[in-house]
Amino acid sequence: MQSLMTAPAIMQGLNSNLRSTTLRFRAGQLIFDEGQRASRWYEVVHGTVRTCRFHMDGHRHLTGFFFSGDVFGADYGTYGTAAEAVTDVVVRCYRVGDITDDSTPKKQLDEAVTILFRAMSTAQRYLFIMGHRTATEKLAAFLLCLKQQADGDSCIRIPMSRSDIADFLGLTVHTVSRTFTDLARRGLIRIDGRHSVIITDNPGLCSIAGEYHDSLAAEPETDIHPAAGLCLGELSAA
Repeated sequence: MQSLMTAPAIMQGLNSNLRSTTLRFRAGQLIFDEGQRASRWYEVVHGTVRTCRFHMDGHRHLTGFFFSGDVFGADYGTYGTAAEAVTDVVVRCYRVGDITDDSTPKKQLDEAVTILFRAMSTAQRYLFIMGHRTATEKLAAFLLCLKQQADGDSCIRIPMSRSDIADFLGLTVHTVSRTFTDLARRGLIRIDGRHSVIITDNPGLCSIAGEYHDSLAAEPETDIHPAAGLCLGELSAA
């Protein structure tokens, strides 16, 4: 892993109210290591990143994948995982101190809070996946999350290897390959090469994952419960 840790290329910053540095990493390159001081957090601009932990015996435990718009590395104190580029990636890097300083303008703080909420959303995505028990349920949930990340497109790209997927889902590579084949045989997906899958029966896949059809899609904004105003102090006295 360390042999791939070369200096990333620094690019021009993208539009943002927050001060940031935009970095490019090659596939397989280390972005940060487990146990390093967590002085920065990152937003994926392009490509795919994976986070993982390494046990004393060298065994790798893959903890998540991050795609364009996802935020990772928002840890406290030290990084709890290592982060590596799955593909060639571009990330936007923020200094922790730039958003914890009392003098930081409100506009920057608002943007920082929005980005960090996206980090929480990503964590919830993986809680959804790992809450399943069987290999079929886990892979179905994983594919639905990839579909959500692809803005609902039924043709989804799978940039990671079968080994990465197996490591993340806690399965063997053989089981992952067999489950892909089984989902295709049942007419739920069509395998279009090693790195692309077309979801042909979305309701069926949702049923396996234990989710309502399109429940992962963004829902229209709805009114909050009327009583919430009492907590927020927004209702005037009668």
